[in-house]
Amino acid sequence: MKKRLKKKKLKNKKEIFLSNIIDQEIKDNELRVGFSKKILELSEKVSFKKPNLHENLTHIPFVTIDGDDSKDFDDAVWAEEKKDLIKIMVAIADVSFFIDEDSPIDLEARKRGNSFYFPDRVLPMFPKNISNNICSLVPQKERACVVIQIDLFKNGKIKNYKIKRAIIKSHARLTYKEVDKIFTNEKNKFYLLIKNLFRTYKVLREKSSTRGKINFNSDEFSIEFQENQNFIFKKKENLHSYKVIEELMILANNIVAEIFIKEKKNTIFRNHEKPSKEKIIELKKTLNDHKFKALSFFSQSDFNNALEISRKKGFDFINNILLKSQSKAFYEKKNKGHFGLALKNYTHFTSPIRRYSDLIVHRDLLDILFKKKKRIFSDISEHLTLQEKKADFIERNIIERACSIYLKKIKKRIFVGIIDGIESFGIFIKCIDYPFSALARVRLFSEFNFKKKNIENQKYEIGQLVEFKIKRNNIYNGKILAEKVCIIEKYERYKN
Repeated sequence: MKKRLKKKKLKNKKEIFLSNIIDQEIKDNELRVGFSKKILELSEKVSFKKPNLHENLTHIPFVTIDGDDSKDFDDAVWAEEKKDLIKIMVAIADVSFFIDEDSPIDLEARKRGNSFYFPDRVLPMFPKNISNNICSLVPQKERACVVIQIDLFKNGKIKNYKIKRAIIKSHARLTYKEVDKIFTNEKNKFYLLIKNLFRTYKVLREKSSTRGKINFNSDEFSIEFQENQNFIFKKKENLHSYKVIEELMILANNIVAEIFIKEKKNTIFRNHEKPSKEKIIELKKTLNDHKFKALSFFSQSDFNNALEISRKKGFDFINNILLKSQSKAFYEKKNKGHFGLALKNYTHFTSPIRRYSDLIVHRDLLDILFKKKKRIFSDISEHLTLQEKKADFIERNIIERACSIYLKKIKKRIFVGIIDGIESFGIFIKCIDYPFSALARVRLFSEFNFKKKNIENQKYEIGQLVEFKIKRNNIYNGKILAEKVCIIEKYERYKN
């Protein structure tokens, strides 16, 4: 009897390991794990294909800028400031050169739709020999790329651009943190290049601001594994280098999309529509008590004005409310523009190693540039959107369950959060220090019914700072119930 109880206890303990949760999510969502022997053999043969028709640009000191744990480097960048303009080069891995359409490797990548990233592993779209080696822009190795060369006036207007296939050599694999440090260190050998990239970013940022790009800010957490299945949550730093790369990639994606529009070419666009009327009505109701009545929220400028007002007042929670009102971006053969970026034409071109949509765009672009025989357009945009949604869904599930496990271990019971949702059955509280939301099942009395001195009689509002305790923490589904919710003080006072 004792042995049976011991076995059951060990089994339950194993079930709450984060790696087991990830295994279960992969299984439940029927993700494709590993590659067949045939595909692995073919991926080895891919390396023998030599790009003889690519221009030699190995003398250009490109660098890659990615996260600490990145292994698949899709893009490399370079910039040089002249008197009246900035010369820019964005090099993207030429995956289409190595992967033939409808080949076994291509068909497998198409089924996956994108790479799936987890805290402790990656399920890549291509075998590692392709994603981490042959196509990855690793330092000091010659790699085939599609390069967009842009001459940019300092007022943000494009003088001209040219797209070519080329061989490049990355001179360094830099991380975002390193780039931010290099920008303040004139003695670093990459200082001038990084300075030029930041100068480029300043010009592109002003251009983005002028056209109305919405600048949301949101806290992101990553899970960092330690020894013996332990892990911690780390809040991602708000580094300038993130924005440098973001603006350069947006520029490249926009240029490619406009080529398709000009050529009336069938391809896959990346669309983001303005919020629906229903969401706008709900948004205005939510913000009614926070002095945003003059804003219609049917244009990007209204969202940016609301964000600016909220920053000045210290109402950071408004950012999340505005973000929730946005439509979800999606893939479609018909171009509908990108509301959030304030661009009429947009696609995904810069990540062909990890997104199949980008590989399709590469093939369609090269058909135009090199006047190849027109391929039959097969619209798989719905499948790619579903795969992307699946990746987001899995990530949320893992974060929620990881938080439940973490909270059990630290045995902390009192937390501080912001009310970010109110329903008839209770309130939703977003924790400030950890990536979880909790539901407090509180009866919401009317504001005139304050006869009883009970915590539930408080008038709760979205954006209020509250202290709460965890009543129930379900480590098997990540759902957390809160209790003893107490308004502690004004949000701006807490922030200061």
